[in-house]
Amino acid sequence: MSESPATADTPAPARPPEAQRSGATGVRTALAGNLNRRRLARGWSLRELSAATGVSKGLLSQIERAEANPTVDVLVRIADVLDTTCTDLLRQSLLRPEIVRAASLDEPEDETSVNLLFSGHTHGRVEVYRTRLHPHARSQVSSHGVDSVEYVLVMAGRVTLVVDEVPHLLDTGDAARFSGLSSHYYTTEDSPAVTHTIVGHPRD
Repeated sequence: MSESPATADTPAPARPPEAQRSGATGVRTALAGNLNRRRLARGWSLRELSAATGVSKGLLSQIERAEANPTVDVLVRIADVLDTTCTDLLRQSLLRPEIVRAASLDEPEDETSVNLLFSGHTHGRVEVYRTRLHPHARSQVSSHGVDSVEYVLVMAGRVTLVVDEVPHLLDTGDAARFSGLSSHYYTTEDSPAVTHTIVGHPRD
């Protein structure tokens, strides 16, 4: 390696987590983090990645600082060299749980209604669970691995979802999704609860 860790190759400071960012800013931020992690995992400097891809070191540095909008051709060249895909480079991680409240859904009393709760296309293996929690119960603390996502729908009762020690109260009909890598568990109070849970794992 020809460059020291103190050069521009040093990862940019992480952006604050309040930031479950959306739109173009969210995509640039996701790309910056994903590219930086994959490059460092190979032990490459920006100069070495530039030589392998034909993309200038300056542009790569801008991408890792979320300051550039690279073309599709540039993304494809980077993805090929890093043995990944453009989809994976652009994948946005869940920085905090996303909650859908049953009360916010459009469900007229006199007609059938269908509401999309969440969508995604990055999962390979999927696990589906039904869980019944007794009063004053606490589930096992879980974590499902890098790039996994957990989805939960409360079928009956009320549960508190605790993700990284932050509680989120969910009533019957509420749904949530969050990073499966985060440490999490479920608790109940005076009444039992039933949840349906889906855990999506990344493609191998």
